[in-house]
Amino acid sequence: MKQIILLLAVLTLVMAVGVAPANAAADAKIVITKVTPTDLAPGDIKEVTLTVKNQGGQEARHITLNFESAEGISLIGSSTVHIASISEWGSKDVPITIKAEDEITEGAYAIPIQVTFDQYYFNVSGGQHETEGRPQTEIRLVFNVEGTTTLEVVDVETVPAELREDSENNNVTVLIENSGTAKARSVTVKIAPASPFMEAYSGSTSDFTEEIPARKSYHFVFALDIEDGAEEGSYNIPLTIDYIDEDDQKYSLEKSITLKIASQADFRVGEATTNPAAITPGTEFRINVPLKNIGNKDAESIKAILKTKSYFTGTKTDYLGDIEPGLEKIATFELEADRDTIADNYETDIRIYWEDGDERLDTIESFRLVVVSKEGSNTGIMAIAASAFLLIVVIIGVFIYFKSEKRKGE
Repeated sequence: MKQIILLLAVLTLVMAVGVAPANAAADAKIVITKVTPTDLAPGDIKEVTLTVKNQGGQEARHITLNFESAEGISLIGSSTVHIASISEWGSKDVPITIKAEDEITEGAYAIPIQVTFDQYYFNVSGGQHETEGRPQTEIRLVFNVEGTTTLEVVDVETVPAELREDSENNNVTVLIENSGTAKARSVTVKIAPASPFMEAYSGSTSDFTEEIPARKSYHFVFALDIEDGAEEGSYNIPLTIDYIDEDDQKYSLEKSITLKIASQADFRVGEATTNPAAITPGTEFRINVPLKNIGNKDAESIKAILKTKSYFTGTKTDYLGDIEPGLEKIATFELEADRDTIADNYETDIRIYWEDGDERLDTIESFRLVVVSKEGSNTGIMAIAASAFLLIVVIIGVFIYFKSEKRKGE
């Protein structure tokens, strides 16, 4: 009886050993247990590592991961990844590259993956076995997209290119770039100029735009005046950027820009003289106007143009060449006063053009041109003659007086 029981136990053990791999062991199962990293930003291209694991008691071979299309994010390269095999309960790291679209909004995005593989196992009674094309339910990779806003000053341009002292309405254009991954809304940029810079007109130190999208930029335009006598050099101008992010949070950034006042020529008009000294209606005359370069830079190819009333005709342009700082030249004009010119003090402009490198500059100075009537001119001459005669009479009288006193003394 004992021998029969022992035989039955042996047969039972043999049968158990023969069927255990096929029945008792779990089938192969492919899962993804880890994704690194899972955080993306709009426009990101990142290498992501997938930990692919076989959660089963049988080996999986010829594993294929088929990445399906998804909204907002995608796989760069082939949409199919092949893995030769993963042993039972084993895992492998698989690198892939993921791209998030530039204008994607914040949120969670999933990529579906269809997995197929062949299962391999060893049966004691039947030897090696392999099943083909075992399908599996869908796996989903989930990525979290979060945007950031980064505003920076990337460029500053001025018109004119070289700023000058005593100038007005100088345009200053500041390029603000959003190098982040989320748009900035209600963007206001303000500059706070200090001496020698001034606001050109009301509101000229502030500019606004409704938004700057991610990885885009915007030109903010301002206008400044520069004080007379401003020294050449570089000046820092504080700048404030206020904006609202996509979560309705308000932000304020403190930045600065640098503006440069260039060296330049400048002119002072001396006392204009005429020949003849007294200008009367119908007179031809010459005007000599001294021009001195009181700036700190050479003035090249200088041309002076006289701006007069229509009563005065003739040559109103003179070419002076170059004038170095501290030196002076005379601009000369040949004119004639109309016969109907009224005696008066005529405000006359002289416009000075010169070259500074590739730039053509100009300035306007003024002086008075005096015209007297012919009667007034004769009266003046008579008055001078009378004064001279009176002076002679006085001198003679004094001489006679002293001579007579001398005789009395003898």
